[in-house]
Amino acid sequence: MPALEKDLKKEILKLPSNEKDKLLLRLVAKDKDLVERLHFVLIEGETTTEERRHDLKEKIAQTANGHYNHPDGWMLKAMRSLASAITHHVKITKDKYGEVELNLYLLTAFFATQPSQFAHLNHHNQNSCAFVGKKAESILKKLQKIDPDYYIEFEMDMNQVLEFIHTHGPGFYARQIGLPRQWKP
Repeated sequence: MPALEKDLKKEILKLPSNEKDKLLLRLVAKDKDLVERLHFVLIEGETTTEERRHDLKEKIAQTANGHYNHPDGWMLKAMRSLASAITHHVKITKDKYGEVELNLYLLTAFFATQPSQFAHLNHHNQNSCAFVGKKAESILKKLQKIDPDYYIEFEMDMNQVLEFIHTHGPGFYARQIGLPRQWKP
């Protein structure tokens, strides 16, 4: 974003407050994410984080139950779309705990409902397996950034994800990126 010139900045600050308010509202309205963030903070009082997280979990579960013929087609697109929805949730709510929880849930939901899609690495699932490996690596990095008191809540799920990855198709990518076989907080 370009910086304002000093002269323009001085003149804007001299404007009457009602004109500044109108300008501010017009500018804010142009940024959907900012509008949603302000709604979350100012209207919802930041109290709907759990509800938003729950809604996203339901969406993940529903999507994971879909029928996918080829993992690198619609299933990969669905997983990426859900990962984007999680990123958007974090951008709006600043929910670091939820970021780890939802990303872990994304992987476990697809592993539970679509295990055959990840059984063996082949040309039909190589992109999905690579996505899973990178997502697990990302989760491990995010785990380091949250309060260690929460580690016990994620230890079992994270280790199940790592076990599944290393014993199925994504294991090839896990070894390439140096993903551990077990997470010890």
